[in-house]
Amino acid sequence: MAPTATRVANVLGVVTYTNRIIRGRWIAGAAVVAVLAGACGGGGSSGSSGGGGGGSVSGGGQVVEIDVASSGFAYDETTATATAGHVVIKSMNPQGAGHDISLKGNGVDEHGEVVQDGGVSTIDIPDLKAGTYEFYCSVPGHEAAGMKGTLTVS
Repeated sequence: MAPTATRVANVLGVVTYTNRIIRGRWIAGAAVVAVLAGACGGGGSSGSSGGGGGGSVSGGGQVVEIDVASSGFAYDETTATATAGHVVIKSMNPQGAGHDISLKGNGVDEHGEVVQDGGVSTIDIPDLKAGTYEFYCSVPGHEAAGMKGTLTVS
């Protein structure tokens, strides 16, 4: 009987050791996720409170942030403003479904890349003229479902 008892004790020791390894890897993985989430900066947009306003980019242009809503076929804002000239429109999509940012009007027809899960769709327009434009998601059916808004450039 002694050899069987020894084997059982060894098996229990291996199981306990394996559980410690798994627990340690899980804790390390959770720490990595927390660090990466903090590095992504969950602190909101740097735009103005006028809905999708913008900050400067190094090339003297303006960044306009028009993020996708956390659920449904919508953006966080339905209106945004920009100053004529070099404009970069960025749209972060937190959803698992793919969305993009597109812009049309006044001879402009631009589309960003379709992204999901925190990806950012971007349009870079070197010389956007003053006027009214429609921003929208160009994924089939999304604009018709209401995923659109107005960009006013002055």
